[in-house]
Amino acid sequence: MAEKSKILIIGGTGHVGKFIVGASVKARRPTFVLLRKSTVSDPVKRKMVDNFNNLGVTPLYVSCTINLF
Repeated sequence: MAEKSKILIIGGTGHVGKFIVGASVKARRPTFVLLRKSTVSDPVKRKMVDNFNNLGVTPLYVSCTINLF
């Protein structure tokens, strides 16, 4: 039997992204969510990340800075 494709979701804690994460988990795909380290400082997003962990989603934390000027 072939291995299922791994899914990487960027923006998984956003309004649309949380539904994509749920659909990926429901489809039994190995799911990874790219998260900024600062995301966990927001209590609402932290609760969402905890829920992702309970669903078996693997968080991938990144540190990024965007300079526009």
